[in-house]
Amino acid sequence: MTSRSAIEERYRRETPSSAALMRKAAAVMPGGNTRTTSFHPPYPVVIEHGNGPWVWDVDQRRYVDLFCNGLSLIHGHNHAPSREAIQTVTQRGTAWSGASREQIAYAELLRDRIKSLELLRFTNSGSEACMLAVKAARHVTGRPYILKSVGAYHGSYPDLEAGLYGQGDLQDRALVAPFNHLASYERVMAEHGDKVAAIIIEPVLVTGRVVPPAPGFLNDLQALARRYGALCILDDCLMLRLALGGSAEKFALQPDLVVLGKFLGGGTTLGAFGGSREIMKIFDPTRQGAVFHGGSFNGNLIGCAAGMATMRDLSAQRIATMDAGSLRMRTALARAADEVGLDIILTGMGSVTGIAFAADPKRHEDDPSALGLASLFHLACANEGVLIGPGGILSVATAHDAGALSHAIAGLSAALKAVAELIDSL
Repeated sequence: MTSRSAIEERYRRETPSSAALMRKAAAVMPGGNTRTTSFHPPYPVVIEHGNGPWVWDVDQRRYVDLFCNGLSLIHGHNHAPSREAIQTVTQRGTAWSGASREQIAYAELLRDRIKSLELLRFTNSGSEACMLAVKAARHVTGRPYILKSVGAYHGSYPDLEAGLYGQGDLQDRALVAPFNHLASYERVMAEHGDKVAAIIIEPVLVTGRVVPPAPGFLNDLQALARRYGALCILDDCLMLRLALGGSAEKFALQPDLVVLGKFLGGGTTLGAFGGSREIMKIFDPTRQGAVFHGGSFNGNLIGCAAGMATMRDLSAQRIATMDAGSLRMRTALARAADEVGLDIILTGMGSVTGIAFAADPKRHEDDPSALGLASLFHLACANEGVLIGPGGILSVATAHDAGALSHAIAGLSAALKAVAELIDSL
């Protein structure tokens, strides 16, 4: 795009306090930013507080939040049961080196919900959980490589950043193949299968653009891993939202290891990974030669208490309601884009939707500063009181009631119209 004037000028005009604070932020953090996925040009708004499906910025502008901190707030902001659980346990402390009743109870709850979790360990994030799952796979198999999809995000861990940011294979560490292209995976395994420790699966590709799996693709990947003696790691940080038992239940998978994060901690930092007793026993400190796994805040009191409250509040009915809300939004967006003549790519699964523009050459994760139609749309949405994820990710939480969804649909439709009008004026 050669001009962003009308949309960007309105954004700057309505967010002066955010602009001032982001200038201060740039003096102490690179680009004023401490997390790439929260960045978008010219600057993100600075949030003051949130409640349910809404957030307010420092200029007291209200937005319906369709990103929910990178899909990590399944019940929206300030979820009462999680907040109350935190308030209760912090009267006893926040973290200690020994176990807690909450830690044990939460591990039991997760084991009961997710069939593949015979034993599990807590971490501080999904990134850490993926890293430890890879460590386990390499230890068990004695092999160096991890095979993953191009564009799949598995946290800030160099070995799993292959296929992102313009990177390809990483020598002796990671191999990549295109998502939904089984033949490419088969070719990689035919050449390197005896050196592949695990195939790690993001069941729905969410990084940059939302891409659901082709029918049977995930099951075929699992079978391919087994055929070559590799493990199957399911990264369910994002897609645990698809069913009570997560994407393993949704797609009838039986992974060797499962990775959890995002809303696992009820809005606090918590991750987990686990699998069969046979694999997870390598971390048992009562066994000679156990694999070391540290972490001062693993399974901390706050995260486990808030996480239990969050998970107990996530029923099959609430999942179905979120999915229905997301479908309603996709249907409305398709209609709105057609009315203003915009060529969009609209995809989704469950409560997650992706909107992309056919004219955009780059994905947000490949170049966060790219100024394409997606960037303009992001600003136009903010102008209309809607926050979406950079790159066009939209998610529905249990807090998004009919009123919030109506507000979101109206704002998204107005943003599409604003983008179309700007294109027409060039």
